[in-house]
Amino acid sequence: MLLGDFFIIILSVNLAFIIRVKKPISYLSLNKGLTTTLLILTIFLTSFYIFDFYNIREKFRRVQFLANVGGSLVLVSLISIGLFYAFPFMLGRGIFLISLILIGILTAIWRLFYSFFFRLSSPKKVILIIGKGKSAEAIYSVIKNIPEYKVIDFIADTSKKKGLLEKEILGNLISLEKIINDYNIDDIVVTESIRSKQLNKILINYKMSGINIWDVPTFYEHFIEKLPVHYIRENWFLFNDGFDKLGSNIHRRLKRAIDLLISIAFLIIAFPIGIIISIAIALNSKGPVFYIQERVGENRKSFNLFKFRTMISDAEKGNPIWAEENDSRNTSIGKILRKTRMDELPQLINVIKGDMSLIGPRPEREFFVKKLTENIPFYSLRFSVKPGLTGWAQIIYKYGASEEDALEKLQYELYYIKNMSLFLDLRILLKTIRIILFGMGR
Repeated sequence: MLLGDFFIIILSVNLAFIIRVKKPISYLSLNKGLTTTLLILTIFLTSFYIFDFYNIREKFRRVQFLANVGGSLVLVSLISIGLFYAFPFMLGRGIFLISLILIGILTAIWRLFYSFFFRLSSPKKVILIIGKGKSAEAIYSVIKNIPEYKVIDFIADTSKKKGLLEKEILGNLISLEKIINDYNIDDIVVTESIRSKQLNKILINYKMSGINIWDVPTFYEHFIEKLPVHYIRENWFLFNDGFDKLGSNIHRRLKRAIDLLISIAFLIIAFPIGIIISIAIALNSKGPVFYIQERVGENRKSFNLFKFRTMISDAEKGNPIWAEENDSRNTSIGKILRKTRMDELPQLINVIKGDMSLIGPRPEREFFVKKLTENIPFYSLRFSVKPGLTGWAQIIYKYGASEEDALEKLQYELYYIKNMSLFLDLRILLKTIRIILFGMGR
């Protein structure tokens, strides 16, 4: 898909030049034409990534895909207006408009062709699940929704065909080698329910022959990009790789420097927007413009979090309650602010102060922290890093309004902490742009 987009963008820009100025771009030297093409390539490919154009699990025929195409072209236009306003001689408006139309049409057609041709011609990877019970059912429910994979069957650790999807069970360990060979298995997922020395001996040989062997937590981490806390034991955290950035002073200092640089720059740029939001809140409902609330941060240290007020005054009396996505306590302005995450703009002050980072788990209130720590395994691990203005859980999962949502979001937060890197932070920041500008969460 990426190679196709490279070809489409370069072709479209050249066609736009031919249509507009009757000649193609000259690439013989580092001139204006080459610089402009590289700039357009960067803008479009970044926008396509933000709008999930390279997610091979995306169904390109859905209405959502058309919304993504429209959103990406709007984002490209916004970025380009700023760039070409600052550098007006880089590209004419006519050439840019023709390029935009051609790229939008051709990339949409290319993805429809890709989804039809490559998914028909490309063989699916075959996965075998060894085990039974809830963990095997959970793995099956995940894989069946991934178009590039196929679950051949389950193998139970007993000849009695009971429990997990009886018609799906092929046999027991005695027939394992025959099944692997007959069905050309690519990946094997082994649940805790069936671990044995006999199985390990068999699987070692197949691992050496190139078949991928996964336990349940590692499978989730690799394929779903989250950690399933109910299928993890303490020793998995102890002896698996990852979490290495937690002890890295270089990473911590570099992340802090980036936090300060981006936060200060964005706070200056967004200051006029903040003034407009403040006036709108004051005119829309009675009460203060800002909402200050105590939250729990790194190492369980409390701090005051700043937000624009989105609810009516005295919205919460008595014990704290979960704020819902379409909460009736939200003001009309507050609904818009929450949808676009603009209510969190004052948290840039928390980032500058050092209470928060740009990227990290969502800071929570002490009342909920105590309850969730008691009921959700490994919940306290999220306090090993600074909370974030945005994060992996925030861009992937829906707005959390219950203990079940908190559990689901924790699994994404632990994935982030385990795989923390500046590249992952960049991915999160890019995906956050879509939410801020268009209110389009994943």
